[in-house]
Amino acid sequence: MGPTSLRVLVFLVTAAFLCAPQVKPQPKAGATASGVFVGRSGKPMAAMRLILAEVTGDQEVIYAKIKLAVNAPSAITDAKGQFNFTAVTPGMYAVLYTPASSSKMIPAEINIKALAAVTKSPLPMLRDTQIGDTGPPNPDRLWGRAFTLLKGHTFYAEGANMKIWNATARFGPLGPHLEIRRGVIVQQQFPDTSPIKLVAWSY
Repeated sequence: MGPTSLRVLVFLVTAAFLCAPQVKPQPKAGATASGVFVGRSGKPMAAMRLILAEVTGDQEVIYAKIKLAVNAPSAITDAKGQFNFTAVTPGMYAVLYTPASSSKMIPAEINIKALAAVTKSPLPMLRDTQIGDTGPPNPDRLWGRAFTLLKGHTFYAEGANMKIWNATARFGPLGPHLEIRRGVIVQQQFPDTSPIKLVAWSY
């Protein structure tokens, strides 16, 4: 085969490659995650809309902001409190929740720094002790301008002051709700290797 024939052959192979339809790489589908959502009493949290959100900011005490991604993954629990998420990008998330019958409108960003605030303790002699875990449960309590701590929340005594320890906190009059344990926002790894169990403190 002469040089001219070789150049023609290379040209034809190149043209065929460029004209052939190119297969675009498909985006990887998100992961799935399933589990059950119950109250601390064991009651199934039925007909609840669960939304995954990212927590950002100061991680030494309680976080500063919760941000929803565009088209944030969500799921609705069934009568047994069971849920199933699809198209979840693996990571750590806070789970916000509202009744499924309520408005789907949730702020794209919620400032939660107020949940790190302290208040005057009724038992200033106590330190490093949980308050409210025995006796009648604490009733609903406004916390700052935006949040309500629902019935049964507890505090952590620090002498003259106390801080939120375990609670279900509601943002605004209708939600969304989020969970606090040992002074920090509860986060969950999604997906998990085993079924996920979410617990609402005040139910």
